[in-house]
Amino acid sequence: MIYLLLSILCSTSLVVILRLFSNYNIKTPHGIVFNYLVCCVTGLLFAENLPTATEYFSWNGWYACLLLGSLFYIVFNITGKATTILGVATTSLLFKISFVITVFVALVFLGDAITWNKILGIIFAIGAVFLITYTREKSINSTTSAEKKQYVLMCLFVFFGSGACDTGFNLIRLNLIPVALEHVATVTIFFGAFVCSFLLNASDKSLFQWKNVVAGLVLGIPNYGSLYFWIQALKELKIKFNWDSSTVFPINNIGVVCLSAVIGFLLFREKFSIQKLIGFLLAIVSIVFIGLIK
Repeated sequence: MIYLLLSILCSTSLVVILRLFSNYNIKTPHGIVFNYLVCCVTGLLFAENLPTATEYFSWNGWYACLLLGSLFYIVFNITGKATTILGVATTSLLFKISFVITVFVALVFLGDAITWNKILGIIFAIGAVFLITYTREKSINSTTSAEKKQYVLMCLFVFFGSGACDTGFNLIRLNLIPVALEHVATVTIFFGAFVCSFLLNASDKSLFQWKNVVAGLVLGIPNYGSLYFWIQALKELKIKFNWDSSTVFPINNIGVVCLSAVIGFLLFREKFSIQKLIGFLLAIVSIVFIGLIK
């Protein structure tokens, strides 16, 4: 359980750090580029036994991890741009609720057990995410059919893109990452994200300012931890409690959403409405149904 808590803490800290970027006039995309590089270095430092070049390239999962890392950044980058069309609340909701895609794939294609309590728990989890993250925003000016089409396509991309990242990670973890290469696989994913992000931002000379490097250092260490601890949590909870991925994904997502809301209230004076309190209660109920009722 400790790995799950560490993953939730690291993931939540990313939200706080990214929010503080604007206080120091740091362009988020630039900080993220160096964050991925720091993730790579962190993983290499913690790896006990690094494979030789021959061993590495004979592993048939390295290219899949590189592609997954690139997908991570592309989805993240376009999701950031989607906020200008959909609004922050709608984008956040679509991004966080996309865990249902990963759960669906795990239940239907990976043989995870389908139980009544898990189904009810997932329904409660969706309701909790909606109540905690949703706030009313001014609707966009979608008076033309082209604007309406753009809005719908962007919603679909954020939802399915985020779901594809989590599902791809789960499939690669189960099929292509041996225990001995967990650190190396994590580094490879982040290296793919670094290469993709660097190529897309290298033309901007302001990328190479020292403040972006420092921002990447602050963001990169917990970012690496969020993914590595997540891999460890999935293994640990399977061994100790026989929790499959369709159980752990919703609980992790709910944990990040709830802790982010609490920190937002304590540090950033965000409103804590009756709607959010109901969402928290639903979140607790969902965790009980998904993880504790057998």
